Amino acid sequence: MEQYLSVLQKSPLFQQLSDREIKELMENVPAKVMTYPKDALIAEEGENCDRLGMILSGKIEIQKIYASGKTVTMAHLKTGNIFGEALIFSKVHLYPGTVVSRTPAQILFLQKSAVISLCRRHPVFLESFMNLLSERILMLNKKIKELSLGTIRQKIAYFLLEEYQKQGKLTIQLPFSKEVIAEHMGIQRPSLSREMIKMRDEGWIDMKKNTVHIKDLQQLTDCLLE
Repeated sequence: MEQYLSVLQKSPLFQQLSDREIKELMENVPAKVMTYPKDALIAEEGENCDRLGMILSGKIEIQKIYASGKTVTMAHLKTGNIFGEALIFSKVHLYPGTVVSRTPAQILFLQKSAVISLCRRHPVFLESFMNLLSERILMLNKKIKELSLGTIRQKIAYFLLEEYQKQGKLTIQLPFSKEVIAEHMGIQRPSLSREMIKMRDEGWIDMKKNTVHIKDLQQLTDCLLE
């Protein structure tokens, strides 16, 4: 486990602990590291979730796959991110989506009993775990907001405003490819491009490769109120 120490230090569960404390905590808890190739199935929707997963390397996605074949990406996760933390303590602990690896990935799995043990033994870990659950609730509320938006333009406006707040400037770098962004919004890639071109032609934004400059912040904000 020591070879993964640098990753554990950056995790929201362990970042308030020292190297020594992390080593001591992890010495006597059941943990397992699994390795997955790109595009591997990590967990299927409806499958029992009895363990917390922490990404040691690589990127994964949580997807909702509908009977029609349509896929909506619910979350993009990378090294240090965690999943399953809320499900393991739920009465209905079934994965709400399918978990797949976007790249080759290594994942540390902690059984529910291990998480309980860590919370009991170290108050700082317990506090970090509660903070993580709170952040997950906020993220789910955000996702509900995204899904409630009725038009493609509103979805794009919401996404751009979120990135504007994160990056703190009107000229933003798209964090993903347009294909991934479209999948995240639950729309087709050509539809995303067409609407962004319309927004550019109407003077709302400028675009250049993976850079978007917001020209009319008020229009984007007002769009969400329609």
